[in-house]
Amino acid sequence: MNTTIAIKKEIRDKASEKAKEDGLSMSSVVRILLIDYANGKIQIGTRTSEDIIIEPIEVDKGTQKLMDNVISKWNKK
Repeated sequence: MNTTIAIKKEIRDKASEKAKEDGLSMSSVVRILLIDYANGKIQIGTRTSEDIIIEPIEVDKGTQKLMDNVISKWNKK
């Protein structure tokens, strides 16, 4: 079975160049990454920094209402 994956040209070209330097084909790189991901060897997600600074930002009532609407929509999902 063949699968098509859409990759931005800049990323594809850079990855292809790196794969070539490492003596690998792009399909080998993708296959290795997918196998490792499927086997739990690679985790994809957000990583946060330990030095996060929380800072309140004052906004007008209209902006606050827009932000509240967005949060309301997120919470419905």
